[in-house]
Amino acid sequence: MSPEQEEPVLGALVALGNLDTEQGLHAEGVRAIQETLQCSVDEARAVLRELRVRGRIEETTAPPEHVAQPARAPVFRWVRPPAL
Repeated sequence: MSPEQEEPVLGALVALGNLDTEQGLHAEGVRAIQETLQCSVDEARAVLRELRVRGRIEETTAPPEHVAQPARAPVFRWVRPPAL
């Protein structure tokens, strides 16, 4: 993946926002990458794995009190770590 492709992919992941499950976060992340890059599921999974290994995107959770709608379980989302 080129640097020009990486920025829109990262933006698409962050734009997913809060999701109820970790599985949903990963599934929607793969789907967002597929749509952005027009690639296969396997390629999208590899891209997501590469971005995580390189520290370009991280999974995070927020407890229910930090989200707009009340929930009983934490929510999951993708975030870009601060630049070092």
